[in-house]
Amino acid sequence: MLTFARNQEALRNSKKICNLRSDFPDSAIFFHDELRAGTRTELSRKWAPTGHRPIAPVKIGYENTYLYLTICPFNGKGFATFLPKLDSASFGWFIQKVEDTIAQKSLFIADGAKAHKEELFNENKLVFKKLPPACPELNPIERFFKEVRKHLKNRVFESLKIAQTKIEEIVEKISESAYLESYLRSFKYFNRQKLSNRTSEMRPPHTYLTDVI
Repeated sequence: MLTFARNQEALRNSKKICNLRSDFPDSAIFFHDELRAGTRTELSRKWAPTGHRPIAPVKIGYENTYLYLTICPFNGKGFATFLPKLDSASFGWFIQKVEDTIAQKSLFIADGAKAHKEELFNENKLVFKKLPPACPELNPIERFFKEVRKHLKNRVFESLKIAQTKIEEIVEKISESAYLESYLRSFKYFNRQKLSNRTSEMRPPHTYLTDVI
């Protein structure tokens, strides 16, 4: 169970988001974040016999990609793609594709990364709400990515394409499980009463925009 007792900035902004929610239906509220991954192996703890040093394969790779992910946590609908950079040009391209796809005016919530510029949004399609610094507890995508990273630890990817394929598999697997709802229920500023019958509505959330990369 999350608590905002130690982060008053998060508490204040959670109240602001609650107020914004009254202007949008649940199906028109999206959260966004990016995940960097690549060919460099990320090590983590692993089991080994007592007195033996754990052994894990390692590749010192230098190729990276960014997974851009936007999800509506209330119905599981979302958009995702891989882009080579995290900058305003790439983010603007992604936002344009999302705006071209959605059917109603929506609320778009993301952190204050340098690439996330308000002028990239068409306010008639997406209303951008920037989260405050150091408040990951306000963004459910952060927890989703934490789960994705668990499955990327101690792995060797010989190419960026292989890494991307594996990430897609992990994201779809997590999305199809009950995890999508379980992490949603941990966010205090979501109305839990509206979630009681949501499980059957969950779907694999991602429309991969790979055809135009």
